[in-house]
Parts: sequence; structure tokens; C-alpha cells
Amino acid sequence: MIDLSQRIDAPTDDERMVRDAAHAYCSRDPELRRVREFRGRTPSHDAKAWQELVEMGWLGARLPESAGGMALSHAQLALLFEQFGRSLAPEPLSATAVLAATVLWAGDNPKLKTRWLPRLIRGEWIPTLAWQESPGSQATEPAHTRATPRDGGVVLDGRKCWVTTGDSAHAFIVSATSAQGCVLYLVPRDAPGLSLTARPRVDGGTWSELQLTGVVAGPDQLVASAGVATGALEQALDEARLAASAELLGLMSRALETTVAYIKTREQFGKAIGSFQALQHRAVDMFVLVELSRAVVQQSARRLDAGAGADAHARAVAVSQAKARCSDAALEVVKGCIQLHGGIGYTDECNIGLFLKRAMVLAAWLGDAALHRRRYCELAGDLDQEAQTAPADPLQREVRQFLAEHFPAEWRFPPNRMSLKESARWQDELAQKGWMAPGWPVEYGGMGLPAYEQLKMAEEFDRHGVFIVTNFAVAMLGPLLIRYGTEAQKREHLPRILAGQTRWCQGYSEPGAGSDLAGLRTRAELDGDTFVVNGQKIWTSFAHEADMIFMLVRTDPKAKKQDGISFLLADMKSPGITVRRIKNLTGSSEFCEVFFDNVRVPKSNLVGGMNRGWTMAKSLLGSERIMIGHPRLARMPLQLLHGLMKSRGLLEDPALRARFDELRLDVDDLGASYVRMVEVLRRGQELGAEVSMLKLWITEAMQRVTDLLVEVGAESATLDDVAVLGDGSQVHAANQYFASRPASIYGGSNEIQRNVLAKAMLELPS
Repeated sequence: MIDLSQRIDAPTDDERMVRDAAHAYCSRDPELRRVREFRGRTPSHDAKAWQELVEMGWLGARLPESAGGMALSHAQLALLFEQFGRSLAPEPLSATAVLAATVLWAGDNPKLKTRWLPRLIRGEWIPTLAWQESPGSQATEPAHTRATPRDGGVVLDGRKCWVTTGDSAHAFIVSATSAQGCVLYLVPRDAPGLSLTARPRVDGGTWSELQLTGVVAGPDQLVASAGVATGALEQALDEARLAASAELLGLMSRALETTVAYIKTREQFGKAIGSFQALQHRAVDMFVLVELSRAVVQQSARRLDAGAGADAHARAVAVSQAKARCSDAALEVVKGCIQLHGGIGYTDECNIGLFLKRAMVLAAWLGDAALHRRRYCELAGDLDQEAQTAPADPLQREVRQFLAEHFPAEWRFPPNRMSLKESARWQDELAQKGWMAPGWPVEYGGMGLPAYEQLKMAEEFDRHGVFIVTNFAVAMLGPLLIRYGTEAQKREHLPRILAGQTRWCQGYSEPGAGSDLAGLRTRAELDGDTFVVNGQKIWTSFAHEADMIFMLVRTDPKAKKQDGISFLLADMKSPGITVRRIKNLTGSSEFCEVFFDNVRVPKSNLVGGMNRGWTMAKSLLGSERIMIGHPRLARMPLQLLHGLMKSRGLLEDPALRARFDELRLDVDDLGASYVRMVEVLRRGQELGAEVSMLKLWITEAMQRVTDLLVEVGAESATLDDVAVLGDGSQVHAANQYFASRPASIYGGSNEIQRNVLAKAMLELPS
């Protein structure tokens, strides 16, 4: 199985050093014997291992160097905890080094910091946080635990539940309500009036319940006073949520690797079960979830490092996105691993069950997926609130203003996507503004925007209802010519693409060669300085409006399928080209058949050399799947769904709102994966089969969105007409539903993409 992170990510030297050190430490127990040994023991971790963590410096991972810590970034911390999750290590590293240590450091009692933080870092003293008061609640304001003033100190009364590390903690940091607000006190384990009840967890650890009855705490035990405590608590909880997300990422990744190795060797019916397509497709779906989770964790960590860590609101949004995705994905992946193991997966002797039990604990701890989806969507604001709020980003502000001033109001949210010909005057506006090619290098006339800024720009277009067919020349042909074209080809075609003067279509699929692209039969025979082309293309979008076509042709019929293909550019006005339009389910006819009857194409229109077309094909398919995998494919119908639900008062329906929030996260999470992939291209590297993950996720997310759109629309969704919403936007629910159907077919069907990923990424047998 390919380690995709090693292949496409670009960690800094410091990040790589932390990752490698953590990997070396966490890989010493591959059979998980230590995990089994400490199940049900008190304490449930190894004192020797704890001391090794001290020697690595990890107990002070997030503490500043001035306090004796390592001052790791959030990105480094995520890499550390990913490795920790892979090993299922029972040591309470996140509870101590992140949760408790952060609260102590963020508090306002310098004497407590001076006294206890060095001992925490040296492993001599283990504190834990006691803040939760009811199952599932993530409220930081204590509802029941009271701090009553007495003799210069306080008396604490109340109850805390789901306290982690209670079986080994030397002290508890307890949240309580005072007359001034939330406060935090440090309470020794042996304090009079404190009682502890440990309850066994399924993973071999314990949850503890803490009862405080008349517990006296002096002013020297005040960790954080009112006005400071809530902020310190929220910061610590969010940083621990990110650590838990990374740990979930690590365990699901290791569980999948273990399972893929198992199905490669386990035989049934005389074959390795990993060769069965049904199992391969399920394993691919699990792989997609793992890598989607990785992209979100990476994005969230980097956002915290870029400044969101100091902004409580931005930090909460980033962290809840990661915790929601990883909590959900880890359970889904490991349940799938149990299934692929078969009966042995249900036995205690099989290690895969250990991963499921730990996933259950970490997914619930600090808030489950449902809770963090709600939190994310509440904090990020409704989609229409985003549109009404002035963005902080200068480029987004400029895009929003430009759209308001130049994009025709009557074109917003049309019932069918508009073609480049229909939107010619808008293309001209973009060309004059210099915004035709946001991702192209500046030296070729593009904007040179990083992937994240391209995504933000596209979000503003979607929010405004710009529903126009993707410019194939910008998204696909231009990048290919920049890389493989001759200087003459670049001079001739790139400026005309940027100026919107040439409309291009793509000639790949044929009646006998859809997903099996190498099976194409359209032939091009060299006759002097021209190729003579004969054959047929199908599903050629907007060929009836195109000025030019870029296409694959067979130039050596005797060579192996992939070896005899070339890449040609042809004028659609050439004699011998006939176009027949194909009517689709929406009633429009954007798909076409293109017939070539002795069409003469200049040899100078050959791109990349004779019989090198398969290299061009793979490059272009990568660009196409990047284009198809853009989150905007599902963001437009998602926005229409939001508008329809709002107009009918359905956003207040808890069940429907939960489904909408889940779909919103599906689209937003894909944004993190999209940026991760595009950044590989920006660094000048190649993307391989992994790019197909984008297409799989977004096309099926788009279909889930339009399924709910039709459900919400009820009878009105069966009308062949638009519904006008309160904000003036229009929604044709049926057309959105129909348009989502072929999304999982074009660009190579999703079933074929799963086959490709199973072989190229998971290295499963044919």
C-alpha cells in the first residue's frame, strides 16, 4: 500500500524530524503486545514508557521554551499524535501534555506554573482536567459545580464525569462557577471531600467520576480566575481536539494498512480475497476517507499555526472541522476493516478489534462527529450569512465587488449551466480583468494564485450564482501546452485562450472507448505535412459551439494500445468534421458526437511528439479530474438546497438540518483535499492516480446534495420549471438532480476510478 503522505506532502525539516522521531518510537511494538498487557490495569500505562516520553521532551510539547517545553507547532503536534494513534499507545499523552499543560500555562497563576510545570515536563507529576458534567455536553461553563467563598479561599461542591487519566492522576484541574464566573482550581488527589470512581472503558483504560463535597481550595490553588478561565479552558479543549483528531487519523490509517495486507494474502475460492472487486471498492472508499481526514487535519493545524490559534472563533471552526471528519471517518474505516477481516475480525485475538475500541473512545472524547458538525456550521455561519458578511481577505472582497458590478443579474443561478458562447460577454469581462486563468503561472499570463486563494475565488463565484461551463482550455489544455507544447504552439494558442477568443472542446471518449481510453480507434495517418483523421468521438461537451478541438488519435495501429496514441489540435471548421448534438435528461444538448471523415490536420498541431499521446492523456486526465474534483461542483447545488430549505423554514427542522450540515462538511472537507492536490502541481510535481479521490468524493457528494434537494422540493421538484426563492435566485430542482447523474460517469466512471485506486494506491492484486 502506497504511503501517499510521503509521496505528495511537503513537510518542513522540523515537521519531518518530529514525524520520524515519533515513528521510530511508536513502531517498536508492531504486534501491540504492550497495548494488550496494560488493558484493565491501574494505572493503565507503563511507567517506563512514560519516562521515555519525558526523555523525548513530549510532555512539554506545546509549552514554550521559556517554561522548559519544546514549543512544537500545531502541524508538528499533529504529526506526533498521528504516530501515537498508529501505535494505540495507552499513555495519556494528549490528556497531560496538551489538555492539562495548556490550561496551566494559559491560566493566570504564575506561582503554580513555576511550581508544577517543570514537574509535569519531568514526568514526576500527572495532572488531568475535570470539566465535563454530563454525557455528551461540551459546555465549558460549569452548570452544577460551585466555588463558594470561605476564609480567603473557596469550597468546591459538585460532580465531574468522563475524566480521563483519573486512575493515575496526582491532581485534578477542576472547573467551577463562582460569583464572578467560571474559575479553575488545582485539587490534589488526596484532598478531603474528594472521591473518585473509576469505570472501565472498552479500550482497556478508564473514565473516572469525580465527586467533590466540601473540598477546600486556597487562593494558591487557583489556576485561572474568572475572566481568564473560560478562555484557557476553551483553548486547551480545542488543542486537545486537534490532537485527538490526529490520533484518530493515525489509528484509521494503521488499521487500513493492516487490513489491506490481510486481504492480499487471505485466500478464498483459490484467490486472494483482495482481488475481489467488491472488497477492492470498499477498501478504496476507506482509503479516500483516510486521506480526506489527513487533508483536513493538515489544513486545521496550519490554520492554527497561521494565526487561528490565537483567535478563539477561527480556532474553534478549524478544530471542529477536523474532529467532525476524523471521528466519523475513523469509525467508518475501522468498522470496514472488521468486515474485510471476516469472522476473525470479531475475535479478541485479532488486533483489528483494538483499533475499533480505541476509535470509539477517541471519537466520543471531547465531542463526537455530530456535535462538531453542529458547532462548525453554527460558528462558520449560514451560507447566506457568509454572502452578507464582508470578507477579510482582500482578493475575496475584490471578487465580490467585481461580480456585483459586472455579472448580469439575470444570469444568476440559471436552470442549466450556461455555455461559453452564451456567456461570451462575461468571458470578455474576465479576460479584460486578467482573471481568465487564476492558476496559470504569471509568466504565461495567469494570476499565479496558490490553491487556497483559487478556492476562495471560486467560492465567491458560486455564492453569486455563476453557473457557467468550465473553460476546458483554461483548466486542461493550457497547463498541458505550458508543459509539453512547442514555443510556436504556446505563442499561437495561450494568448487566444486568455483573451477568450477561442473556444475549445475535448475529444477523448469514443463509442467503444469510454473509461477504457486506450481502446480508442480514431486514426490519424501522416500524409506529408498533414495528418488525415478518420473516426468518431462522443460525449464531447459543447462541440457544436467550439472553434477548436484537442483530441487523442491512434497514429500507430500496430503498437500496444497505450503506445500508439498521439495528441492533436484541430480546427472544428475543417472539412470533413460533422457534429451531432445529443439531448440529455435536462432537455439541453450540450453533449455531442463528432465525426471525422478524411479531416486534414497540420503536423504542426501535434503536441508532445508522435506516439507520446498517452503521456499527454494522463496529464490531461489529471487536470480534468482536478477540474471535476473542484468543490464548486457540489457547492452550487448545496447553496440552492440551503436557499430552498430556508424559504420553507426547514433549516429549523433538526433532522433535516443535521443532514444539511453533514453535506456541507462533505463539501468543505473536500476543499482541504483539493488544496493539498493542487499544491503538488504548484510545486512542479506530478499527480498520479491519487487525484481520482477528488472526483470520487465530490461527484458522489454532489449526488447526495441533489438527492436531498429533490426530497425537500417534494412535488415541486417534479416540475420542469424554476422556483423563485425569496432572495430572487432560481432553482430547478429536477435539472440539478439530473445533472448530477453523469458526474460520476464522465472523466472515467467512479467504478473504474476505484479499480485504478485499488491497483495503484492499495497495490491490490488484479
